[in-house]
Amino acid sequence: MKPLLIIKKQGVYGSLQDQGRFGYRAFGIPLSGPMDKVSFQLAHQILNNAQNQTSFEMFIGGFEFQALKEATYVLTGATCLCLVNGSPIEMWKTFQLVAGDILSIKSVKDGSIVYLTPQGGFHTESILGSKSCLPIAGHALNVGSMLYGQPIEPLPYTRGLYAPYRPLFQTALTVRIFKGPHFELFTDDSKHQFLTSPYQFTGGNRMGYYFKGSVLHMENRKDILSEATQYGTIQVPQNGEPIVLMADAQTVGGYPIIATIHEDDLHKVAQLRMFNTIKFALMEE
Repeated sequence: MKPLLIIKKQGVYGSLQDQGRFGYRAFGIPLSGPMDKVSFQLAHQILNNAQNQTSFEMFIGGFEFQALKEATYVLTGATCLCLVNGSPIEMWKTFQLVAGDILSIKSVKDGSIVYLTPQGGFHTESILGSKSCLPIAGHALNVGSMLYGQPIEPLPYTRGLYAPYRPLFQTALTVRIFKGPHFELFTDDSKHQFLTSPYQFTGGNRMGYYFKGSVLHMENRKDILSEATQYGTIQVPQNGEPIVLMADAQTVGGYPIIATIHEDDLHKVAQLRMFNTIKFALMEE
C-alpha cells in the first residue's frame, strides 16, 4: 500500500466504509458499510474497482485533504462544491491529484453524504472480515490521519457517469415499508397518521435518524420483548416520534417496531437533510 492523502481539515464526520461487516450481528456487531449504497457502488463502477473496495464517507462536507502521491479519484453522492487547489471540479467524473495538491470538500447543496473513492479503493486494517469503520474499535480519523491506497498507476483517461444517470436527492421522500412486529399494537388513528402524514427529519447520525410529526400511540403501553433490528427498522420510543435505525445501529432493540423500510429505498433516506420530509407507503402483503 502507499500513502495517498493526509487530512488537513476535519468536517462533521468521516469514516472508511466497504460493503459492510457480515455474519456478526448475532454477537451484537452492526453491519456498518455505506449509508448510501447506490452512490458508493457507482463510485467503484466508475473506477472499475474490484468488488468490496473501500471509500471515505463524509457527512455535510467540510473536509480538506493534501495529496501525498499521484492517484485517480472520483467524488459521488450529495451535490457539493469540490475544489482542487481552489478550482472547482465536477463530481461523478474521475480526476487526478498529484503530490501537494489540496482537495477541499465545501458546502453540500443536495443530499448530505459524499463519497471520496480512489482507484483501487482505500486500504486499511480489516476487522472481523471488513474494512468498514468499527467505532467501538477506535477507528476515528482526525486531522493528521493518513489515508492509504493501492500501488496502482493513475488512469490515463477520464471515466464518469452521465448526468441523467446520477441519483437525485429529493427534499420530500415517499419510501416503501413493511409492517413491523408491533404494527397492530398501535391505535387505529396512529396507524392512519403514520401512513398518511409527512414526518420531518430533525437530525441523526450513522446509528439513527430522528423524525418529528404526528405522535404515535400504542393501544396499551406495556413492556415488550426486545426484537432483532436492522438498517431501516422504524422504532417508536416513549415520545411517540419515529426513529429510523441506520447502518451502525444496534442489533437488538426494546422500543416497539412499527415498520421496516424497503432495502431499495434506504439510500434515499440516508441522504436526507435537516427539515426534509418523509412519508411511508405500506407495501401490499
